Amino acid sequence: MLKFAANLTWLFTEVPFLQRFALAAEAGFPAVECLFPYEEELGAVQRAQKESGLPVVLINAPAGVWESGQRGLASLPDAETQFQRSVQQAREYALALGCKQIHIMAGNREESITFDEQYVLLIERLRYAADFLNTDNIRVLIEPLNNENMPGYFIPSFPLAEKIIRDCERENIALQFDFYHCQKIHGNLWANVQRYWPLIAHIQIASVPNRNEPNKGELNYPWLFQQLELQGYQGWLGCEYRPETDTFAGLGWFKENKAVNIL
Repeated sequence: MLKFAANLTWLFTEVPFLQRFALAAEAGFPAVECLFPYEEELGAVQRAQKESGLPVVLINAPAGVWESGQRGLASLPDAETQFQRSVQQAREYALALGCKQIHIMAGNREESITFDEQYVLLIERLRYAADFLNTDNIRVLIEPLNNENMPGYFIPSFPLAEKIIRDCERENIALQFDFYHCQKIHGNLWANVQRYWPLIAHIQIASVPNRNEPNKGELNYPWLFQQLELQGYQGWLGCEYRPETDTFAGLGWFKENKAVNIL
């Protein structure tokens, strides 16, 4: 049976962040994920999680100053100390929340150095993060992001993400495969799922092109869910989409799939 995790950064935004844990539980989600929980005091996040009874299956490491355009620190020059602190803070939250996966964002392409120089920085820092987190059995994830939504991001394609994972040579670095981003970047979604299957540790879902509920748009999610079942996917499906109206009003697709095996 497929396992769906509510992304609390995107869903239940009708209420403040800490209240979203309870709403995810009320809706029937068996787990949650989020991008950046760091604006909330760790103890408060722990309490909200504990009261909901839901595990946290994925968080992002701090990605720099988002408002100024930073989209991660892992490949940026002159950011070594800041990057290491971000990984340390992510580890603190992950351990407190029992989370075993951390998405580390690469950052945007930096024109002050060559692509190859920035690539080397990224590999070195991902290796540091993987080694630092390995003792706690925490997996590092990287994710390709499409240029329309994330212009200039250093990892704009799945082949590049594959190369990065191979070059890192660490067992606890894997691919965060977002169906929305893959379809926007490459199309031919299921063929790409099969191609990158050995690297995939976490999947995220949303409709294309508008990133709403996965029962809208051009992707045939009932068929995709069936194929994931047939393929034996054991990981989580993160629901990282923008509700078209109210979160609860758009959960019909979830109610149809959460309680029964869809085969």
